[in-house]
Parts: sequence; C-alpha cells; structure tokens
Amino acid sequence: MRRRVLIVCAALGAIGLAGCGGDDDSDSADEQANSDQAENGEPDADDADEPDDDADEPDDDADEPDDDADEPDDEIVETINVEAGDLYFEGIPDTLPAGTIEIEFSNVGEMLHDVTIEELGDEMVVSAAGGETDTGTVTLEPGEYAFYCAVPGHREQMEVTVTVE
Repeated sequence: MRRRVLIVCAALGAIGLAGCGGDDDSDSADEQANSDQAENGEPDADDADEPDDDADEPDDDADEPDDDADEPDDEIVETINVEAGDLYFEGIPDTLPAGTIEIEFSNVGEMLHDVTIEELGDEMVVSAAGGETDTGTVTLEPGEYAFYCAVPGHREQMEVTVTVE
C-alpha cells in the first residue's frame, strides 16, 4: 500500500513540476528527453540534431542570386554630393535621371538640416546635425520635385526644384 502511495505521489509531483515549467527554457525539456533516450540505449538526440541545425541556417551562396535579383530595382543611377550650411544647399542639380539616387549629405553648418521631397509625401531622404554627414537614397520617377529642408524656417532659402528625366 505504501509503495502505491509513493508511486502516485511521485507521478503527481512530476506532473506538477512539468506544469510549472514555462516556455522560457524550452531547451531543458529537450535535454531531459535526450537524457531519457540515452538511458534507454537510444542514440543521443544532440548528435542527430547537429546536421538539422546547419540545414536550418541559410546558405550564403544560395542568397547571392536573390540579392542580385533585387539589385536592378535598387541600382543607384547617380550619386550626388549635397552640402548644407546654415540656410543654403549646394550640389543639388537641376536635372537627375529617373531611378534610385544616392545623396551623400554633409552638413557644414551648426543647425540640423535635411533633404525632404515634397512630391513624395514630404519624405525625408536624409538628415544630419551640424558638422555631421549621412547618406540616403530615393527612387524617383520622371517629373518635377521640390527638394527642401523641412526644418521650420529653412525652406524659403533651402529649396531646389529638380527635373527628373
């Protein structure tokens, strides 16, 4: 009788401990299962998992064709060097080709400046604090675009109309 009570208590305790475990440490359940399999004379699951772990990781060579496939859409057709000073822009051309444009932005002034494009829903392409540099890209279709600094009070002196062909 005592033996049955001990077996029932041990079973209930094991069930209680299993129910108290959270999802935070899922490896401990795997380790317990592996330990149980090893004790029963079955092969160690850790050895069997190693090839599967490598199979789950993406192959670097397999990614290369996908990256190349994306490049034509995002290929930079022109890079412009824009200098922003306190209340001026230099380097934004009057015309640009259609496609992805890279803007290498250098803020030589003391105030924050940016390049924002009105026709793209006032999209800020790049910004930099005084004395800083940054790079941004934007894809433009043929048309006219207002490039401006969106910092309050700056647009009047820092706006250039660009024709994209």
